[in-house]
Amino acid sequence: MPSVTPSSNTQPLAVAPRTAATLLGSTESSLEKDRAKGHLGIPYVKAGKRVIYRLSDLDQWLTANRTTPEKQGGSHE
Repeated sequence: MPSVTPSSNTQPLAVAPRTAATLLGSTESSLEKDRAKGHLGIPYVKAGKRVIYRLSDLDQWLTANRTTPEKQGGSHE
């Protein structure tokens, strides 16, 4: 039977809270508070006692919460 060796270039599907916080420019503490109170609504997965964040969920959350500044009236002539 052929052996399958994962490539070192394989991207993870999920990351630990510390990595998720770094990717989001946040802190583990903020993510912990969000899990408890849901104020940000960042999805996570509970795997036994471990908490992990799927990268696809983080990407979707960032996209859904993206804000584009609106132009303020008047022209600059």
